[in-house]
Amino acid sequence: MSKRLSIKDKVQQLRANLKLLRTLRLIWTVTRGRVIFTVGMIVLESALFFGSLYIFKLLVNAVAQQPDVPAAARQQEVITYLIIAAVIGVVYMMVRALTGHVAEVQAAKVSTFIDDKIHGCAVSLDLSFFESPAYFDTMKRAMDAGPDRPNAILTNLVDIAKNAMMLLMVGSLLISIHWLLLPLMAVFIIPLLWVRIKSADRMYEWRRNQTHLERKSAYLSSLLTGDTVAKEIRAFGLGSYLRSWHKSIFTDLITQRLRLNRLATTNEMIAGGSVTLGIFACIGFISISAMNGTTSLGDAALFLIAFPQLNNILYSLSGGISVLYANSIYVNNIFELFDLKPSLAEPQTPVPVPTDEKLDLELKDVSFTYPHAKDPALTGVDLHLPAGKIVAVVGLNGAGKTTLIKLLCRLYDPTEGAVTLGGVDVRQFSSAEYRRQLSVVFQDFGRYNVSAADNIRFGDIHRQHSDEDLVTAAEHSGAAAFINKFPQGYNTTMGRVFEEGREVSIGQWQKLAIARAFYSTSRIVILDEATSALDAVSEQRLFQSFRERIGNRAALIISHRLSAVKHADYIYVMGDGQVKQEGTHEELVNTPGEYAKLFLKKPVLK
Repeated sequence: MSKRLSIKDKVQQLRANLKLLRTLRLIWTVTRGRVIFTVGMIVLESALFFGSLYIFKLLVNAVAQQPDVPAAARQQEVITYLIIAAVIGVVYMMVRALTGHVAEVQAAKVSTFIDDKIHGCAVSLDLSFFESPAYFDTMKRAMDAGPDRPNAILTNLVDIAKNAMMLLMVGSLLISIHWLLLPLMAVFIIPLLWVRIKSADRMYEWRRNQTHLERKSAYLSSLLTGDTVAKEIRAFGLGSYLRSWHKSIFTDLITQRLRLNRLATTNEMIAGGSVTLGIFACIGFISISAMNGTTSLGDAALFLIAFPQLNNILYSLSGGISVLYANSIYVNNIFELFDLKPSLAEPQTPVPVPTDEKLDLELKDVSFTYPHAKDPALTGVDLHLPAGKIVAVVGLNGAGKTTLIKLLCRLYDPTEGAVTLGGVDVRQFSSAEYRRQLSVVFQDFGRYNVSAADNIRFGDIHRQHSDEDLVTAAEHSGAAAFINKFPQGYNTTMGRVFEEGREVSIGQWQKLAIARAFYSTSRIVILDEATSALDAVSEQRLFQSFRERIGNRAALIISHRLSAVKHADYIYVMGDGQVKQEGTHEELVNTPGEYAKLFLKKPVLK
């Protein structure tokens, strides 16, 4: 059974959830000048509103003056008050419209800033985060809060400030009638505010606990509506099954949400009843005062005008505070994302990457265990990639080849041992500068629905654009053959996601990925099953001239195909996260072991 919180603990929890100061600092950083202007306009708007109420009181008193006052004087006084009230009303509406526009501009700037910072955080984080379900839950909550919540907080604060100023003005008028009216209304409105805050807390906790189910629902929806697995869904008849699965999760989420809404509605109805009692209590009080002659006609008229305004202000203030609280606790999800830090340590004083024409890349006694895993993925691996040489790594699935690539690219750091470039531990380099020394074609290579030219340029986006090098890279990978057939050539959008996009086969996508590697000016080329989707002729053409194309660069080829690895100068055979064998193709093919089992129909016998 959960422990009931004390009042002190509840207050501390409310303060912790709000984090208003951090939100305000963020808004101030983005739109400093507009914040000052907006606050000034709020003060002016509230002053004008109060002025219009006061002038109306004077107008009513002028109309109700005794008959012994000359009619001409009374008429002149009424006209004067009417003109002043009209001027104040026009200015008030103009200021109110201008304040709304400035607040909208300010909100848009905050929205743009938050959206960009979310993307910046995602880009800066290590690969380990993207292999963790907890990170995706955090990102999902941050994206759901997104730029809209800070916008809403900004709007809430403006509305609360306006309502607070109006409450001060209108409340002072009511207090001038009788000091008990304002406290009486406040006592009845507080339960409604508390009910709304508690409802926001419940909804937030529910959303946080159900993030994984919301992600699963969104994932199933993307399968049903996207193009990633559209062929398999239709070929295997998975549509009805996936649709039913998604509907079950979605319906359960909706049912739970409606249950919370029903509870919130019930509580708000009860609290709303207390507000109604407060309203009638105040009306009864002022009615009795008027009957007893203790309230003037002008005060009574002022009450009839100001009291509904006060009621609306208190409702708006209560709603604004509760919505502010709800938005603030959701903005905590954004701050939770912002507070994530990369796990790969960057050197305080990075060592410059060597400029030697030839650089060797090595793994020295490297062992590695994934975060939250018990068993090591690699153990005591030694591997040498000499400049100008082609090295191959082979092994069954799960042997550790993909993990090896992640370490070479410094997507992770070794648990033990070191990766060195030119004899220097790569952890001494800036990770960004080091990664520019490698160009990788991953097994699950990216398929970007942009132009063919951009698909290739992504291989080295930081270099000065060169159409000649881009075309050369496409020719070397075999991509030029199909790109040149498109009417728009290299400006053709790849894939059918966008209009005027062209359908591209998986083999053609892979040729574009290889072209990215060739376009790069990196020192090391890594091909991870980079020819798995190529036909035999394209693969043969690629590797026949591969040595010429890499020049002085080191090359690492990971493949299950003999046609790919037999061109290597040296081969490492991996199994169970270790190097089981190493040597040339001729040496390994004639030695009993894993390599012979992989590539010979009849294994060499001992």
